[in-house]
Amino acid sequence: MKGSYVAAFALSFILSFSGTEAIRRSKALCRLKKKDVIGALPSAEQPLVASTACASGQSCPASTSTTSSAVVPGQGAIVSRPRFPYGDQKIRGVNLGGWFVLEPWINPSMFDQTGNDGIVDEWTYGAYQDRDVAQGILESHWDTWITEDDFAAIAQAGLNHVRIPMPFWSVPTTNTSTWPYLTGSWPRLLRAVSLASKYDISVIIDIHGAPGSQNGYDNSGQRLGYPQWQTNQANVDRTLEVFSVLINEFGNYDKWGGTVGVIEALNEPAGFLEDVLPVMNQYWNQAYGILDDWRVGKGTEGADGTVDPTELKMAIMDGFIGVQNYRGFLAPPQSQGVMMDTHRYQIFNTDQIALSQADHIPQACAIGATTASSVAGGLWTYVGEWTTSPTDCTPWINGRFTGSDWVTAVEGRSCDGLTGAWQTFSDDYKNFLAQ
Repeated sequence: MKGSYVAAFALSFILSFSGTEAIRRSKALCRLKKKDVIGALPSAEQPLVASTACASGQSCPASTSTTSSAVVPGQGAIVSRPRFPYGDQKIRGVNLGGWFVLEPWINPSMFDQTGNDGIVDEWTYGAYQDRDVAQGILESHWDTWITEDDFAAIAQAGLNHVRIPMPFWSVPTTNTSTWPYLTGSWPRLLRAVSLASKYDISVIIDIHGAPGSQNGYDNSGQRLGYPQWQTNQANVDRTLEVFSVLINEFGNYDKWGGTVGVIEALNEPAGFLEDVLPVMNQYWNQAYGILDDWRVGKGTEGADGTVDPTELKMAIMDGFIGVQNYRGFLAPPQSQGVMMDTHRYQIFNTDQIALSQADHIPQACAIGATTASSVAGGLWTYVGEWTTSPTDCTPWINGRFTGSDWVTAVEGRSCDGLTGAWQTFSDDYKNFLAQ
């Protein structure tokens, strides 16, 4: 593998999408604070059965897309392309957030229309309302939130990647227990990868939600006062099986070409918690073992440990403890094909929300240099999520019915003109965001 680099993964903006909720796709969660505990529900099981709607693109409702293809999406790559040349080119892309994992700040109307204040994440979304009604709403959402027109617009904007968050409960595994989550998005993921291939867009698929929640945040699917993923080996084992399914499916070059370049083993595990950190690091090692065995089995890793540089890669995360703590971890030459995703925000910690606009600028400007310095000689690194926003004013960014810490941090602050429609932004604020 070549030397370290920092890839500018511009995952914060989808300027071409219309509608107020689409505008909210411009950020993603990275909160380093505990959430309210949601009461336990009766145990039950819901078998994982792939939805027939939109399966292999066969029975999707009529699309309003202005582009079309004679090849049925979902059955493989429409255009077989080589994998992205990581290490030679920078990643520039966007997150397709709120599609297969609901988050209240991205999808507020889907939570509002339930009329139930107890529904705060996708776990409660499936548990606290009529499941047939919820399934129908989700089916429609999966088919309309991101369409072929969006892939065309992303390509036209000059971006070369999309990062697609995927939850454990929607990936078909031998463990079919998914209750209370509602399933059916897997065929849509297959269709998305097909469309990405058509528009020459590379894909990073990340496991965004793990059983028991890897961070306690609603972006994992279950908002808890404390994450439970690390407390039960069965949770870890199931997440590893999900990783294995993704590796085997999208590593199939004959079927998908090189459209999927990276499988991200887990999004935002709370490594800053002392009981999560060792389980997280062991999980990275176990996931790498799956990748390594898979490459050996298909002959893309030689007996001397050398790996075909165009082979599918995996990504780990720093668990919010800093990439500098992973110098040499799963790094060449002992390990091959591992990348690091780090998320950069200045809006969720006490010291950050106290900053003035002028103070935010030098911190943002230093990100590239400090990240490059700390990963020198280590893992190829990309910034998988970031935002220019200096506040947490976006409604429910901290959780449904949870307010803004930025407002309460300094007396007299207001969110007026800092979130929502850009037409309400002052010229000074727009100039600050542009910097």
